[in-house]
Amino acid sequence: MMKSGCVALALLLFVKGSFCQLNVCGRAPLNTRIVGGQNAIAGAWPWQVSLQNLYSGVHFCGGTLINKDWILTAAHCFASSTDPRTLVVYLGKYTLAGSNPNQISRGVTRIVRHPMYDSRTHNNDIALLLLSSSVTFTNYIKPACLASQSRSFPSGTTCWLTGWGHIASGVQLPFPGVLQEVAVPIVSRSVCDKLLQPYLGAGSITQNMICAGLLEGGKDTCQGDSGGPMVTKQGAIWVQAGITSWGIGCARPKLPVSFCRLVQGAHTVTEEDCLQY
Repeated sequence: MMKSGCVALALLLFVKGSFCQLNVCGRAPLNTRIVGGQNAIAGAWPWQVSLQNLYSGVHFCGGTLINKDWILTAAHCFASSTDPRTLVVYLGKYTLAGSNPNQISRGVTRIVRHPMYDSRTHNNDIALLLLSSSVTFTNYIKPACLASQSRSFPSGTTCWLTGWGHIASGVQLPFPGVLQEVAVPIVSRSVCDKLLQPYLGAGSITQNMICAGLLEGGKDTCQGDSGGPMVTKQGAIWVQAGITSWGIGCARPKLPVSFCRLVQGAHTVTEEDCLQY
């Protein structure tokens, strides 16, 4: 089952100047603070998006709005042959069903998967989606801030995971499908690798990954949360620390979620790059 997160230092092969919007990112004025989680309030996570199939209308992955034109999500949500014209991105969405007065939708014109994404090891599980047209920011639709290369997320850092995924393995989110939220701590890479070693062997947690979760289990992401954001609050700003990507089961004890850390490579764009424009 695929679920975890990539530190949100997005690969960007072609866009620079308009990419970063530090004056608006990471602010959630309606926020007062998955598996084992709770209902979020409308507008609490204004960067959260739902990725759906144009023809079936089925939610299959989450994602993060990172500026007016781009969505950050997981590479494993798409096959190499996926036609972007079959995708719809919903922003400002609160429930999967019923009325969503603050919701807008956009098509997708381009899918950019990390060129070194490895579907076997889940390494570099990150992708960008180019929206069919720019969005206008509201209290319900705002971008998350991206982490800088120098920013660290030490063990014990509290992060929030959000999404419309299953509430347990094989158990769908009940109607009307309210966006869920849960807080979990980051787990050190060494501890995470040791816990996963009996299942995947040593070294399954690469230098491109971090982990988060409760060692006692009970709170986690699950199927359908893939691609969604993991964020942490730093001062008044919410910074994206990960992308839901992969794990073993849902909320099982001593099996924290694993997260892809993208801090290397010439194609990384960070806060430092933003400040140049």
